[in-house]
Amino acid sequence: MGTIAVIGAGNVGQTIAGHMTLKGHSVRMYSVWDREFDPIRDRGGIELFGDVEGTAMPALLTTDIEAAVAGAEVIVVAAPAFAHPGLSASLARVLTPEQLVVFQPTVLGSGVELSRQFALENRRPSLIAESATSLYTCRLKEPARVFVGAVKDSIRISSLPNSRTQEVIDRLTPFFGEHYVAAVDSLAVGLSNSNPIYHVPPAVLNFKTVEDADRLPQHTLVTPRIAEAIEALDQERLTLSSTLHTDTTGFWQFLADAYGVTEGSFVDRVVQGYGRQAFPEPDSLTHRYFTEDIPFGLVIWSSIGHEVGVKMPLTDGFIAISSVLCGVDFKETGRTADSLGLTGAGVDDILGVFRHGAP
Repeated sequence: MGTIAVIGAGNVGQTIAGHMTLKGHSVRMYSVWDREFDPIRDRGGIELFGDVEGTAMPALLTTDIEAAVAGAEVIVVAAPAFAHPGLSASLARVLTPEQLVVFQPTVLGSGVELSRQFALENRRPSLIAESATSLYTCRLKEPARVFVGAVKDSIRISSLPNSRTQEVIDRLTPFFGEHYVAAVDSLAVGLSNSNPIYHVPPAVLNFKTVEDADRLPQHTLVTPRIAEAIEALDQERLTLSSTLHTDTTGFWQFLADAYGVTEGSFVDRVVQGYGRQAFPEPDSLTHRYFTEDIPFGLVIWSSIGHEVGVKMPLTDGFIAISSVLCGVDFKETGRTADSLGLTGAGVDDILGVFRHGAP
C-alpha cells in the first residue's frame, strides 16, 4: 500500500480519494477551503456508488499543501483548470524530485507550466505526468456522495520528460491498476482532451436551455447536425496535431478507447458512451463547460495554432460566440502561447518544450 495526495475536492478528487482509501492506500486530500471537507466529515467519509461502491474516510483532510504532499509517492492534481497556475506555483516550492505529480485530467500546457515554475524556483523538478481525461467518469449527486458512472478501460498518459512515461505507468499501477497507456508526449495528451469537443458545441448551440437551467442530459442535445459540428471542431484540433507532428486521439477514437463504443452514427455513439451517466448540461454561465473548456481548451489550441500557421475558424467562432454569451473575453482570461512562454516559437521549439519541459 502506498501514500497518495489528492489536490482538489470536487467530483474527481473525491472519487480518487475515496477509491484509493477503499483500496487500502493512505490518502491525503487538499483543498484551499476547509468548508469543502465539512460534508465528508458529516457523512463519515466519501460515499461512492455505481462502478465503485463503498464509503471511506481519507487519512488527512487539510488546507496545508505542504502537509498534504510531504512524503507522498504520488500527487494527483484533480482541480479545475483555472486553478492549475496557482497550484503549480505552490507545488513547485514543496515537491521533491523523487515524487510523481499527475495532472488528472490535464489541459494543454499544465505540465509545461509546472516545469516553468520549478525553473523559476531554481529547484529540480519532480517527475510530471498528464492524462487527457480522468480515469473516472463521475458526478457529485449529494455532498460527499459521488456517482461513479464508469472506470474507463484505458486512458493515455505521458511524462515530462517523455522518456520516463513507462516509469510513470509502472508507479501508478499499484494505485490505479493497468488502465494507463503511453502517449507520445504531453502535447499529444493535452490535445487529446476531448472535453471541449463534446461539451462546447451542444451547450452553445442549445443556449436557451442553459439560460433556463433545464438541466437536460447533455447527450440528448447532440442532434445529427450538432454531431457534425462536433466532428468539424474535432478535425481542426486534429489538423493542429498533425502540423505539430504529434499523435492525438480524435473524439470518436476516445469513445472507442474509453467506453468501447465503435459502431453506429455519431449520435448513436454519443448515446452509447454517455447515455448511462446522463450527466446534465450546464445550468449557469459559470459552469466549467464554459469557464474551463473554452479558456483552457479552445483558446490555447487556437493560440498555438496561430503560432504555427494553422487556421481554426470554427474553434475561433465558438470562442467568440461564447465570450459574448458569457460576458467574458475568454481570449484575455485563458491560457495562451504567451502565458506558456511560446510566443514566436516554431514547431520544433514547441515540441521540445512539451517533450522535455521548460528550459
